[in-house]
Amino acid sequence: MRSETTSRARVERERFFVLPVDYSRVAPDRAENEPEEYDPEAEFRDPDSDSITIPRVPTEDAGSTLRADLAAEFGNGTPEIPDSLPEPSEVPADLRRTFWVIVLVVNAAVLAVSLGLILSLFNGLSTHGIALVVGGVVLFALAVRRYHNYQAANDTSEQIPDESERS
Repeated sequence: MRSETTSRARVERERFFVLPVDYSRVAPDRAENEPEEYDPEAEFRDPDSDSITIPRVPTEDAGSTLRADLAAEFGNGTPEIPDSLPEPSEVPADLRRTFWVIVLVVNAAVLAVSLGLILSLFNGLSTHGIALVVGGVVLFALAVRRYHNYQAANDTSEQIPDESERS
């Protein structure tokens, strides 16, 4: 019985792999009266080489840069970028302290929110996961509040003029 099944499998395998395909009976891809298919790349073909040419956009050669284009579109209200950074000793101590406190608070907020979401995802809605997410959102709010408080305390653009400047 085993020789019968192996010989039958061998015959099926030979029939599948050995029999040639009669391509004269295969239908062509398109009919003879069908129009030629549009080739969108035909107009970009370079007859001198085998590659496709990439058309140039007229504004590429206009001489403007990205910075000039953005300044023309959005106005010149963009701040100037300094050539060099100030020395760490030149940065005010309260700015440096506020910056690092905000960085640490935002890092803790990201950690708390991500851990809370992971705990909630794997353990279901647990009180630990929800508490971590809420704690992270509160830390984000505290970081935003500290930033706005620092901006309000150090805003020099809306100073009240002195008595001597009024006259």
